[in-house]
Amino acid sequence: MIVHIQNNLKYYSFPSLLDDHMGHGIFTRQGGVSKGMYQSLNLGGTNGDSREAVWENHQRVFEAISRPFSSRFDVWQVHGKQIICTDRPRADHQKYLPADGIFTDNPDVTLIMRFADCVPLLFFDPIKRVVGIVHAGWQGTLLKIGAEAVRVINEKYGCQPEDLKVGIGPSICRECYQVGKEVVSKFETEFGDAHSAFIEKSSKGYHLDLWQANKMILESVGVKSIEVSGLCTAHNLHDWFSHRAEKGKTGRFGVVMYLLPG
Repeated sequence: MIVHIQNNLKYYSFPSLLDDHMGHGIFTRQGGVSKGMYQSLNLGGTNGDSREAVWENHQRVFEAISRPFSSRFDVWQVHGKQIICTDRPRADHQKYLPADGIFTDNPDVTLIMRFADCVPLLFFDPIKRVVGIVHAGWQGTLLKIGAEAVRVINEKYGCQPEDLKVGIGPSICRECYQVGKEVVSKFETEFGDAHSAFIEKSSKGYHLDLWQANKMILESVGVKSIEVSGLCTAHNLHDWFSHRAEKGKTGRFGVVMYLLPG
């Protein structure tokens, strides 16, 4: 992945998604004003950090990408598979809608989602000029939210799976992500024998590979261009917030995507 430093903020981008008609960034936890367990670029507003610090951190992200904060569109992430397609920003007075996938074809909208171990899926269709972010924890992965996103944007924008470029962003790796038998049973029921490709049993228990699971889901519906970041949030606390490694006492890092005019 490509590393960028802008206004003391560090963020990553996918080489396969670079295009003159869009921009994207996966922001690390560096460069913000939050203190203590939220240090420092925490973008999560519901985990106990001060409202003022979170607001300032959001302002810094939008300044770093030279986008007006008023262009933002974000949602209340609920670990489901609801996908929202929007043609306008979220107004300050507008309530957060519950969803785990957001897409737009409007250059006046900047999409932003927050993460701390769950998988960010970054979508770009260079033909139809559509961008989107999907939040895939184990529950969203079980619900095959990546495939649901492909279905929705095909219906809404006419996007074809073979045209899509998808990046699987920084998230918890298989080694760090131990799950219980009840979770394994759910994947066995939903995926059948195919679950063995992304669930491994060791002497310590069961481990779930969310990267491989989401890659398989996307490939099953015809997506061919998939880039995996290979960056584990739990292994790299200097750069990322990790709900698992920090035992729930942590912040959220942000992913932004937007189209450029022209």
